Amino acid sequence: MQPFYADNPSKIFRLGDVITGFHSAEVEMDIPHDDATGLQIRVTRPKFFGVMTPCCSIENKVISVAPLVPLRHKFFDNPHLFEDFTRLNSRIEPQNTLPPIAWSNLTPEQRTDLLARGQSYIFIECFVYAPNAVLGTYPLKKGTQAWPEVGHWMLDFKSIFKIDCGQIERNREAPAGIKLLELRIPARSELREKLAYFFGRVPDEDIVS
Repeated sequence: MQPFYADNPSKIFRLGDVITGFHSAEVEMDIPHDDATGLQIRVTRPKFFGVMTPCCSIENKVISVAPLVPLRHKFFDNPHLFEDFTRLNSRIEPQNTLPPIAWSNLTPEQRTDLLARGQSYIFIECFVYAPNAVLGTYPLKKGTQAWPEVGHWMLDFKSIFKIDCGQIERNREAPAGIKLLELRIPARSELREKLAYFFGRVPDEDIVS
């Protein structure tokens, strides 16, 4: 596995940086209304966030981030991912997109169709961060199966939100203790490409034949 984090990180915010010190606010409602009836705001403080704004677009004291969260249990069912969970960040061969038992349960026609499509992303909304001492580990358990020290973290593109902070500005050094890790160029490129794919893919109903 190639090094994931920069040995000599810059002091400004860059896409994919691991940062800390902020809060996350989620708005919850059953039915949209013009008033605040039934409106709830849940504020949490995740340990880590990933910067989702390119450095050249950070301005006006605004930055977009997404919280880093534990891996999903289903990642562990795929041996190809289990060997290196950061493989999820790039396109992979068709036969590795599914657990072996799921692949064997496909019909010959289904396998042929997937093979014809070539490499593709899986879990298109997710990006996995490699282990690092700064991030530490956490336990993960599903039924009787347990993984006591998981070092990978992930972000979900569907969880991106903005932060307004007076100390955030383009080409301004990050406040002390806020920026923890910076991705190496290859890892940052993978993030940029998968992020672009997630938001840029065209739905079937918009494809003009």
